[in-house]
Amino acid sequence: MRVSGITDKGIKRNNNEDYFLISDHAKVFVVADGMGGYKAGEIASEIASKAIIGTIEDRIANGTFDFGYDIEEILMYASNEILAYVENNPDCRGMGTTVVVAHFKDNVLYIANVGDSRCYAITDDSVIQLTKDHSLVAELVKIGSISAEEAEMHPDKNIITSALGVDSKFEIYKSSYDMDDYKYILICSDGLSNMVTTEEIHDIFKNHNFDEVSELLVKSANKNGGKDNITVVCIEL
Repeated sequence: MRVSGITDKGIKRNNNEDYFLISDHAKVFVVADGMGGYKAGEIASEIASKAIIGTIEDRIANGTFDFGYDIEEILMYASNEILAYVENNPDCRGMGTTVVVAHFKDNVLYIANVGDSRCYAITDDSVIQLTKDHSLVAELVKIGSISAEEAEMHPDKNIITSALGVDSKFEIYKSSYDMDDYKYILICSDGLSNMVTTEEIHDIFKNHNFDEVSELLVKSANKNGGKDNITVVCIEL
């Protein structure tokens, strides 16, 4: 397994509210996309990422970690850490973050997400979204108001319906996947997924050396407009 990660503020934003962490020995990967403006969103994404990685590493070290059973409690802890920070720093009120957590164990990928940051699997001929968005357009697709194709171009596609640190309750999606059929895993913020098509993502993975992929994905997002912060974690299986 090889891993690379990169984050970039994009072309249009003055600061970077994204954050990512990689724990090689625990095989845990986190991407978070903060919200709340300057000196707030980046705090939320960092707090959540460190709380999640730190807790999982501790439980793995103690032999007590079960992703499917524990992840909701761990995400709740991360959310409460953000809320506690806001309590002591009221000028940061309203900040929060999306998050994707991925963990490999015994050839199985366990994932959980809150918000619209994503995890993709890349095969020889396709890019498969493994996470489920918590967003306005995802809800519209779910009830049949718009198609998946219309969702990709919808003007409100950046409106999320769930995040850590905003309220005491939030939606979580979690699942697990056998890795036998996948060549690569991509974890990213919506600064990538909103600016780069899955066809472009597949082309980059298929036609370039893995060591180049992370930077090429970011360059592609910026070439296509770079409207948001961009974070990618790429994993070669």
